[in-house]
Amino acid sequence: MAVYDQSYLPWSGSYTSRPARVWAMVQPGLVQPFRNVWILIVVILAWVLVAVWLMILLLVAQAATRSQEAAHLSKMAFALGNNIYREQFFNNFWFSMILMVLSVSAGAGLISRDLRHNAELLYFSRAMTRADYLAGKFLTLAIFLLFVTLGPALLLFGGQTAMGAEKITTGQRLADLGAITLHSLIIVIPMTSVVLACSSLTKRPYVAGILWAALFFASQAFSRILAQGLEADWCGLLSWTNLTSHLGNLCYPSRPIKAGLFTGPSVQVLPYGWREPFFILAGITAASIGIVLWRVRPGGGGE
Repeated sequence: MAVYDQSYLPWSGSYTSRPARVWAMVQPGLVQPFRNVWILIVVILAWVLVAVWLMILLLVAQAATRSQEAAHLSKMAFALGNNIYREQFFNNFWFSMILMVLSVSAGAGLISRDLRHNAELLYFSRAMTRADYLAGKFLTLAIFLLFVTLGPALLLFGGQTAMGAEKITTGQRLADLGAITLHSLIIVIPMTSVVLACSSLTKRPYVAGILWAALFFASQAFSRILAQGLEADWCGLLSWTNLTSHLGNLCYPSRPIKAGLFTGPSVQVLPYGWREPFFILAGITAASIGIVLWRVRPGGGGE
C-alpha cells in the first residue's frame, strides 16, 4: 500500500485584498437588520417622515396655482429653505428617537455576540487585524444608519428641487447637498462609535442597548437640569442632540429666510462656534474606538 505524506503543509495561495475581507464582514451585517420585522417598521417610519413633508409641500405647491392666498402660503412653506432639512428632519425629536432605537437594534449585538461566542478568535485566524475587524463592524452600522439619515434627506432634497418653488442658484443647491451629507455624517459617525463601544463592553446585546440608551437620555436630562440650576451656557454642551444639531446646523450656508411656517429651532441654540462641539464629539469618537480596540483582541473579551 502506498504511503502518502500527510504532514501539515502551509497554505501557499494568495489572500484576497483587505477591502474585500472587510466587505465580506459588512454584507451579512447589513442584511441582518432588515430580516427583523420590527426594525423594518421603524426604518419605514424614518422614510415616512420625509414622505409626509413632501406631500405637504406638493399639496401647497399645487394649491398655489389656483388661488392667490395659496400662493402666499406656498412662499411661506418654501421659505424654509435648507431649514427644512435641519429642523424638520435631522433635528426633529421623533427622528432622533427613531435613530436611537435603530442604533440599539442594529448595533448592540455587533460585537457583544462575537465576544459571547469567542468569534473574534475565528476572525483573527483568517488574516484579519483588529483594525480590519473594527472597520467591518463600523461600516456595517454606519452604512445602515446612513440609509435612514442620508437616504431620506436626499429624497427630500430631490423632491424640493423637482418642485422648483424655491428660486436659488445651482451653486446654492449643491451647497445644500454637501451640507446634508456632512450633517448625516456628524450624526452617524459619533453614534456608531459609541454604540460599538457599548457593545464591546459586554457579552449581552441587551445590556449594550441599555448602556447606549442610558447615555443618550442621561445627556439630555443632565443638560436641562444643570442649565436650569446653573444658568450657564456650557450646560448645553452636555446634551448629545444639542452637540450634533449645533454642529450640523453650521454646515448649511446661510441665506435670507423669510418669516415662514415652522421656522423656529427645535433644539437649544448654543452660543458657541464649531470648535467646542467638534472637539467634544471627536474626543468621544476617539475614546469609543479606543475602547473597542482594547476590548476586541485574542483573550481580551472577558467580562
